[in-house]
Amino acid sequence: MKGYNLLIFLISFTVAFLGQQDTVHVHLIPHSHDDYGWIFSIQELYNNPSPFKGQGAVKNILNSVFTEVQKSPFRKFNQVEIGYLDIWWDSLTEEQRDTYKSLVQSGQIEILNGGWVMHDEATAYFEDIIENMTVGHLWVQDKLNITPTVGWQIDPFGHQNSNAALYSQMGLNAQWFARIDYQDYAQRSQNKEFEMIWSPEQNSGEQNYIFSAVNYKHYSPPQNFSFETDQPVTKQNIAQKAQEFVQYFQTMNQYYRGKHLLHTMGDDFAYSKANIYYENMDLLMEYINSHNDQYNMKILYSTPSNYLKELQKQNESYPVNKYDFLPYADKASAYWTGYFTSRPSIKGFTKDSGRYLQAIRNIFSVESILKISNQFKNNYQDIFKALQNFEQQVAMMMHHDAITGTERQKVAYDYIQRLNNGYSLIRDQLHPLLQEYTEKQINEKDIDYVQCNWNATITQCDITQQQLSQGLPVLLMIYNPSTTRQQLTRIKVPPISLLVLNVENSQIAADVICSNPQDDNDCDLYFVDKFEGYSFQYYKIKINVEKNSIVKPLKKEQSSDQINIDLSQSQSLSIDTMTLNFTLSTREKKQIKNDHIKSNKFFSQKHHSSKTKKSFQSSFQIQYNFYMSSTEVHQPSGAYVFRPAQTPNMPYSEIKSATVYQGEVVTVVLLDGTKTTTQLRFSSIYPQKQVCEVETFIHSIDVDDGIGKEVVMLINTNYKNDRKFFTDSNGLELQQRQINYRNTWVLNQTDPVSGNYYPIGAIIGLEDTQTKQRVLVVNDRSQGGTSLNEGEIEIMIHRRTLKDDDKGVSESLNEFDDIKPKQGLQQKVRHYIIFEKEKESTGRLIQNHLDSANQIFISKTSKKKFQLSQDFNNLFENSPLVSNKNPYLRVYLKQFEDYYTLRLYNIHDFENAEFKLDSKFQILDELTLTANQSKQAMLQNKYKWKADDGQIFQPSIQSNLDQEKQTNSMTIKPLQLRVFKISFVD
Repeated sequence: MKGYNLLIFLISFTVAFLGQQDTVHVHLIPHSHDDYGWIFSIQELYNNPSPFKGQGAVKNILNSVFTEVQKSPFRKFNQVEIGYLDIWWDSLTEEQRDTYKSLVQSGQIEILNGGWVMHDEATAYFEDIIENMTVGHLWVQDKLNITPTVGWQIDPFGHQNSNAALYSQMGLNAQWFARIDYQDYAQRSQNKEFEMIWSPEQNSGEQNYIFSAVNYKHYSPPQNFSFETDQPVTKQNIAQKAQEFVQYFQTMNQYYRGKHLLHTMGDDFAYSKANIYYENMDLLMEYINSHNDQYNMKILYSTPSNYLKELQKQNESYPVNKYDFLPYADKASAYWTGYFTSRPSIKGFTKDSGRYLQAIRNIFSVESILKISNQFKNNYQDIFKALQNFEQQVAMMMHHDAITGTERQKVAYDYIQRLNNGYSLIRDQLHPLLQEYTEKQINEKDIDYVQCNWNATITQCDITQQQLSQGLPVLLMIYNPSTTRQQLTRIKVPPISLLVLNVENSQIAADVICSNPQDDNDCDLYFVDKFEGYSFQYYKIKINVEKNSIVKPLKKEQSSDQINIDLSQSQSLSIDTMTLNFTLSTREKKQIKNDHIKSNKFFSQKHHSSKTKKSFQSSFQIQYNFYMSSTEVHQPSGAYVFRPAQTPNMPYSEIKSATVYQGEVVTVVLLDGTKTTTQLRFSSIYPQKQVCEVETFIHSIDVDDGIGKEVVMLINTNYKNDRKFFTDSNGLELQQRQINYRNTWVLNQTDPVSGNYYPIGAIIGLEDTQTKQRVLVVNDRSQGGTSLNEGEIEIMIHRRTLKDDDKGVSESLNEFDDIKPKQGLQQKVRHYIIFEKEKESTGRLIQNHLDSANQIFISKTSKKKFQLSQDFNNLFENSPLVSNKNPYLRVYLKQFEDYYTLRLYNIHDFENAEFKLDSKFQILDELTLTANQSKQAMLQNKYKWKADDGQIFQPSIQSNLDQEKQTNSMTIKPLQLRVFKISFVD
């Protein structure tokens, strides 16, 4: 009898267990997607409900959720945008803050992503992405004492490999997103591949994997269950609503591998009436969960972290993804590739702001160590607040409707004003500090520094105009935020013969070139000098009474269309003035050794003895074409979407004349076009490197004919690249692209132009299949680009459309100019064309020099010569930064209350970099990229995952940190980022 009872018990237990195993668990994720500006400004969205149905004010959302979550320990909410949370936080009492903090720490409210904003991935630069996430993560750590573990990128318009790798290094265990190509979505649904292990290929060799999931239904609730706008659940309809709800998830379950499903319950600016959402969900949950025998389904409030814990128990395997999710199309003929270029002025301003932030933060951090300035000591709190504010404004611009150019015009103005205000606050603190340095070093008082944008004209940067036109000198204070290097300095000046003095009152070779065909008074002063690393140098500009330094245009010989110029002892330039073909020739050093094998870890090559100089020759042409913007009713071209009305592109700006100015330090070629003005600059600061700087001024795009236009720059070479090219979208990794091809599915190409556009955040290039030589273009801001024809690079540099593309902004991309408000936006952009051999990394060197451009401070002065202090020295000679001698290594220092963070990035594609700290500093720990936790602790808590092929993805805990602490020396692999916590031993 006992055996019979035991048998009955075992059968009953097994049936119950199997039934429980088959139960589908649905994790509902209550959330609100709150854009940090878009159709309305940040402040408008925070304070005022949207006119769109069901969308409330952000402050009402936060208040309402805060109230409702406290009513039940089972209710949960997922908060994302820290920028809004910061505004709301300031309105709370201490008691309310403590309550909210306890809700977060208990897991009822989960902080997802944790960035100041939900940043864009295609147009944001890697340093600015890190800045956005760091600002947010440190706020969360300070106010809520938690570290975010889940990424939440549900609205950006495509997703990047480099962002996935960054998230992994920030300590995020997983990420969710919504927007992938409609063809990719269809294939993933068939193959049950919405969830994957994303493991981007990295030059560093690191396996920065992250579990990644594509949302089943955008980021919305199931249809008919958006309770702030849809029919509520009542006693009369609950059975029918429950059945509909269950059937939805039964269908969804067919596309997933396990019995746990995650689904969003929220939308844009949802939960301003959170009680409606929660009360309806409570009713559904109670009814469905109490009828488990009927539905075999359990519904629960959840967070992504809770969901991940359940997945870890399932021991399921997942596909591995190594590629990005760009370009993105939500339907045929709707490629979201226009925003790669939209609003070029905002993109340029944002990129410049990020570079400026890195430079000045180093200045303040070094000052806090060396304690040179009384200004810093007396105004430390104000300086810190201004710096923190500027960090937040730079982070703000990473929002996926800010830097992308997909906001309305009035919101764009608001972003610019906020960023400009951030500049003003930080300069009010920085300039007095620098003026104190100036007095200490060169005995000059009454100095009042200003800074001029690189793209300013003489009328916009009139300090030099005012001084020099009156015969008065100008003082320059220049900070080099990188290693010791030769740099070409360019200053706006009037058409006057000038000379440049260094602090020893020695004259430096200089050229004055007046190459602006629109303004004869708008000239440039160029000089080259060696700038010590991470230090300040002073110069004076004054009238040259002994020599005319104004460079006259070269006169072309009537019998020839060819102009030949020696740029240096090893490099020459040949220009065909008829075809506008430019040829750079570099003569290499003599090889005098016998045959031998030269090898390194990448390649080996046999060299022969020779007494002749080898020549490396490269040719290119530049032209400007355009596409007419499509106005097709079902999908026009607009702020998001690039859709040309015709292919191929057509000539845009005819070059009227080519003028060559050959100076002592620079050669400038002016191409005066009908709709563009281009300056090509060649200098000898990169010996043995073939580099050409191209500065293009795009005049107002004329739309009086009622046709929108999208302007492209074409760079033509004789390279054979077999329909392949490569891009670096965020400044971290080059990715190979191929025309009309996707790595993970068979592409049905509906748009052979826009469907082959990719974001360029740093580099686009081609490699010749035979010679392995490469042509690269480094740009100064995000743009879209491609290579549609053999040997040709195409970059979109400006666009002006007259139709809205029906993606939500409800406004055409029709920008007007600030200076000439009745005309379309004029814009000046820079590109560097580089030719390099296999395994060289010249492109990265130029990228680094562009990102770490010298910061130039200009002041009036009454002294025509320097009178140095007796104890004149390099104020920053004891800075921890100066030990860096590697031009490919970026070193950033940031001060905290009782320690510093040292961020190192090796931008070289192939070689390791070493950095050694002075003995006055001590390495305390290695941190994650956002500096909110120990890297080792993060790795120990990182989830491991099993791939379909059986491979186990798990973190490598091994570290050289103990050895690095002993030697004070750190090794950084190619394209690797590392962050250290260090202390200064005073």
